[in-house]
Amino acid sequence: MIATIRTDSTTLGQRLRQAREAAGLTQNYVADHFGIKRVSVTQWEADTTRPSMERLPELAALLKTDVAWLLDASGAAPVPIVREPKPRASRTPIIPGDELVGGRDLPIYAAAMGGEGHMIVTFEAIDWVKRPAVLQNVRGGYGILVRGESMIPAYWPGDTALVNPHLQPARDSDAVFFHTPPKERGDEEAIIKRLVGMNDREWTLEQYRPAKTFTESRVDWPICHRVVGKYNAR
Repeated sequence: MIATIRTDSTTLGQRLRQAREAAGLTQNYVADHFGIKRVSVTQWEADTTRPSMERLPELAALLKTDVAWLLDASGAAPVPIVREPKPRASRTPIIPGDELVGGRDLPIYAAAMGGEGHMIVTFEAIDWVKRPAVLQNVRGGYGILVRGESMIPAYWPGDTALVNPHLQPARDSDAVFFHTPPKERGDEEAIIKRLVGMNDREWTLEQYRPAKTFTESRVDWPICHRVVGKYNAR
């Protein structure tokens, strides 16, 4: 995200504050850097006192600007730093081989890219694999071969999301959403996202690349199947 900064730069104190906010630094950080009290930085920015001329070069370097701009606004003003939010790690577990049970009776469905983080899932099994214990005796359980990069690092292309279609939607869990109930055969548009909230009207979803939180209508995406694990392709 881009820092919100003040752009009034008439005085040295105002320019110090503008540069500090553009650099994404706190008054405490600046004070700690110079071994002074925070109130001293507050007084600089309020034009009550001024930093010494000897300190200005180091201060300008810390604030990622230059001395000339701090003194008289010569040259370009500091540009706010763009900081990408860090994605939260997925809690969907990777299923190890020693937790597989039974025969190869879990269908794996292929998916193709559908644009804007969407997948087109073909409900005709391309493979049958052993089930994880969490899907033992779960009728209708399945796996989807993940495509796209919107959920990296939780899911990389080629990972298999393991799905229990009978579990109720739960906050802070991964889920696959469909426009219509999946049929035994045919293609369905789907998205796999982190479910972070919900109400009667919409889902609040999270993806990681690019990192964003957004909402989708429950009328448009009425079907939610819980992801209970994954097989790692790597």
